[in-house]
This record gives sequence, structure tokens and C-alpha cells, in this order.
Amino acid sequence: MLKLVEPGPRLWERFVSGAVEAEDRAHSLLRRWSRAVELGAKADGPSHSEGVTDAELHSRRESLTERCVDAVQLVSRLATETSASEFRAVLSDADGVVVLARGGVGASLRSADTSRLVEGARWAESTRGTNAIGTAIAEGEAVAVVGRAHLEERNHGLACYAAPIRDPFGELVAVLDVSGAVTQANPLLEALVLASAHAAEQSLRLRGYEEMLAGGRRSLEARLAGSASLLVEAPGVIRQVSADAAARLGLPPACVMGRAVEDVLSLSWTALVEAALGGRPCRGSGMRLHPVPHFDARGRPLALAVFVERDVPQSRPVGPLPDSFNVLLGSDPALRDAKQRAARVAGSSLPVLLLAETGTGKELFARAIHESSGNASGPFLALNCGALPAGLLEAELFGYAPGAFTGALAAGSKGKLGVVDGGTLFLDEIGEMPEPLQALLLRVLDDGHYFRLGETKPRESRFRLISATCRDLPAMVEAGKFRRDLYYRIRGAVLSLPPLRRRTDKTELARALVEKIAREQGREAPPLCPETERLIAAHAWPGNVREMKSALAHALALAGDGEPLAPEHLPEDVVETPGPVAVHAGGGRKAAEARALREAMAAANGNLSEAARRLGVARSTLYRMLGRQHLG
Repeated sequence: MLKLVEPGPRLWERFVSGAVEAEDRAHSLLRRWSRAVELGAKADGPSHSEGVTDAELHSRRESLTERCVDAVQLVSRLATETSASEFRAVLSDADGVVVLARGGVGASLRSADTSRLVEGARWAESTRGTNAIGTAIAEGEAVAVVGRAHLEERNHGLACYAAPIRDPFGELVAVLDVSGAVTQANPLLEALVLASAHAAEQSLRLRGYEEMLAGGRRSLEARLAGSASLLVEAPGVIRQVSADAAARLGLPPACVMGRAVEDVLSLSWTALVEAALGGRPCRGSGMRLHPVPHFDARGRPLALAVFVERDVPQSRPVGPLPDSFNVLLGSDPALRDAKQRAARVAGSSLPVLLLAETGTGKELFARAIHESSGNASGPFLALNCGALPAGLLEAELFGYAPGAFTGALAAGSKGKLGVVDGGTLFLDEIGEMPEPLQALLLRVLDDGHYFRLGETKPRESRFRLISATCRDLPAMVEAGKFRRDLYYRIRGAVLSLPPLRRRTDKTELARALVEKIAREQGREAPPLCPETERLIAAHAWPGNVREMKSALAHALALAGDGEPLAPEHLPEDVVETPGPVAVHAGGGRKAAEARALREAMAAANGNLSEAARRLGVARSTLYRMLGRQHLG
């Protein structure tokens, strides 16, 4: 949300009098006030009451409520939710004409009436200057305008929060706003307005589906569930991806959902629609794509069902993999494809972004790329960005001068950047890197120069960067939690490793790991009992290969020499893997919840926010679940 907060007490007066000082010119409000003045707005308000006739208001309201059927309920509900702070809820059309207004009592209502925040009033910037409704229309995004940030003086007593409501095709339908006395300004109202506008947009989208086909969106999702497909909604956002389609794209489903289709398939929404309307397949991201259009009631393509097929040219032989990739054991097709793609990328100088869960072998994979690259003669260094606090992470990465801080080594430290020159730097969990360090890293990647802590002399390091994350970086970019420019800098080649629960070679991998562990211990590898293999195949392995290796080491320690590995040798949580009849009345639900909690916490490395996201619950709900299961 764009936040236009109250400026210093004299800025507005200097702007109105035309005496803006040099130090004021960079203020973001001046540009917006100037734009409104150029459109015809005045600081002392319009010369006459700006509004529409009762007949036009009726027509505009009817038109809006026809498109946004929940409009009256939406505004009334919002007015009720803000009644404690005496705010008024308002809905304007795309022209900034207020068609619905509810709530507001006492002084707040008088302030709103004085400001003409009433039905039929025009609140476009050309009429009322900088204000939440008009500026939301002009800027195309949610806006908060507080107090003297308004251009019109009579509105200086208001705090206003507005968010645009768009239809599924991105067309502006309405603007939702809550306004009240500036003394009652509350940042929580920003979240409330944003959530309400989002709910309205979802309602518009679902209505389009209901008009499109019987059963609505769920019906279409059900039809696609059994195929390698994506559901792409206008104006080009992926709303659903099947596990098969994600595997063929080489990306975890969480890294596909909600992303722009162009980022995933390297094809724009327009190109996909053209192919769908022409009834022809197209190609993107090494895949053969079959888009099928689904139209709304007005004949516009509301969604595309995109069916995905591998499109590997027959003339392109797949050569043997470099020996460095042999450390990643198994024959799963997705793993094999990931190794083939990595081998092709290794010879280039592209940075690599590796999307994979914890425990899947990310560092082994990164090292294999390094050893197959032109940097193989240089060092390979790994650093986990989520394992250190910001200060220590900066010192570890950039190094420091002698005596740079208390406890610093007398000789200083080269840091990872100083040592990795000419080699490969692997930054695991890069999504956890604090934003100030993101800016510093971006500079190194741009020109190779950096500064050690406590030094003013620039140093230089040339290296190949491999980054890894299990986070949804595009979503973090949109939320302002990860730098957009750094994201595009590190995503030269995007590779992924499949989580163990989706691999088809779990028992084969288990046998190979047993042989490896036994060889390291100087003993002969025992066989696995059939029941042990069944349990291994059925277990979800939230800790991935790392968890399996630990479980098998546990089993080897309990089994005698030459004794087959039986279920009693495995850790208890592996043996408890539910089979077809394991969950039953009398405790099944509680056991399943406990298991899901343990798996989510393990996969998130104890990070409560990440565990809650994986479970699809709020963090407060996660706390209650942990307490209920005595796991907190």
C-alpha cells in the first residue's frame, strides 16, 4: 500500500504559496499535489459542489452492483467492522464517484459530511486533489492518505485508506475506502481494506467461473487434477499446478502457484491465449503446451487449462553425465532430468538458482555443478544465510579488517568472498538474507567489488554464484521482502531437486545409502526386509534424503553383522507410517495431526512461520496445535 503520511507542518503552506524550498523538492507528495493541480484541483476545494444528479447516481450504482453483486454487503460489513473507530466505509466507481457510503457517527460523520464524503460526490484527483480514492485510481494501487497529505485543506482532518477492486482481466471496477478523523488513524485499517478488496476480487473471479461452467472453478480444478496441467487465470497468473506438471517443469508446486505464467513458461498470457484461440499447441520452458480456453459470460478468456508434455528434441542425444553428479544417488526421472539440465548449465558462466527443500542434497548438487564447470580448479565454498545473525553473516561473507569489532581476529578475515575468488560460492537459504546484505551482494555480482567490514579500500572477487532456497522468492519480491533486482540477477538458470516424498526410487536409494554407510563403517551391507522396504516407500520423509540417511544409520547400528534390516531397527516415526488401515476411529485424527506437525516442523527446520505455511494454518493456530499435542 502506498502510504502518504502527514508531512511537516509548513510543506503544504509553502506548496500552496509557491514558495517550495530546495530541500522540499524530493518529497513524494509534491509530485502528486502538482499532478492534481495540473488536472484542475485546488487546495481550497472546487468552486461549486461537485457531484452527480440523483438519476445518474442511481444509474452508476445499478451498473456497479450488477458487476459487483456483493457491493452493498461489502460496504455494510466494512462499516460495521470499523464502527468502533467511527470510520465511514465508501465504495466509488472507476470514475471516483461515490455510489455507496455507510457508517460514521458523531464527529467523524460531521467531518466526512463537511468533506463531501457522501453518495454522488466526485473524488477523482481532478476534482478533489490528492486523496485516497482519486490517488488509488491514478496510481493503480492501494493508498493511505493521512491528514495534511491531502491537497484539499478541508480534508486535512481525515485519514483515508483505499484499495482498487479489479475484475479478473485487470480492469478497474471500483475503489473501496474507509475514512474518518485523523485522530483515529490506525495502520490496521490498511490490512482490513486490502483484505476486503481482495475478497471482492475473488468474488468477481468466482462469479465468472460460475457463469462459465456448472460447478464453477472447483469443477474445472477437479477435471484437471488427474493430468499434467496448469490452471492459468487472466491476466496471466498460475492458480493451480498438478504434481505431474510441476515435476515436468522441474519446479516445486509452491514455486509455481501464484506466479506470473511468463516467469514459469517463458510465454506471455497473450501468446497463450492466441495459441488457445487458434487451437494449436505451443512451446515454452522446454515443454509442449496445449492451452484450452474457458470463457466468461461476455466471451472473454477467463482461464486457460494448459496441458504440459515433455518436448525433448529427438535429434538431441543425451550424453553421459559427468562423474561429479554420481554423488546424487537414485534413478528417479525428475532427479535424472535435474542432473542432465545441471550438467548442461555447468559449462556456462550463468548464476544458478536451485529450488529445493532442506535435506535433498543441495550442497552436493551445487558442488557437482562446480566440479563440472570452468571454475573447478578454484575453491568451492558454502554458506547458509539462515544459520547466522545478520552481523555475523556479513562478517563471514565479506570479511573484516583487524580490530573491526570486539572479538575480531587480530589479523582480520578475508571472508568467503576473499577466499572464493576464481571459484564457486554456494549461498544456501538465500531467501533468509537480510535486505542490507542483499544490496551489498548485488554490488559484488554487478562489478565484482566489495568492502570488508571496517575498511574503505575496495577489494575484488570473481566467482560463480549458486543460490538455493525453499522459499517462494517471487512472492517475497512482491511483498517487498526480497530485492527484485537481486532476484533477477541470481536466477540465471533455475534448477530444482525433487523432494524425497515425490521420488519413485525410494527403496533403491535406501539400498544405495545402506551400502554407502556400511562401506564407510568397514562392514558388509545387509539386505532390507520386504516389510522394511514397504515402510521406507510409504514414509513421507519430511527431512528428505538427510532423514533417510539418519534413519538407515540408526537401523545399521541396531542390527547385528549380516542381519537383515528389519522394521524394529528403524526409528519409531518411520515404523509408524500409516498404511491403508492405520488411521481409524479412536485416536487416528490426533495421531495424524501429531505426525503432520512433526513433519512440517522438520521440513521447516523448526521455523514456526514456515511450518504454519506448510500446514496452511495461521501461526496462532499452529501454537494451539503444538500445545494440544504437547510438542511446544
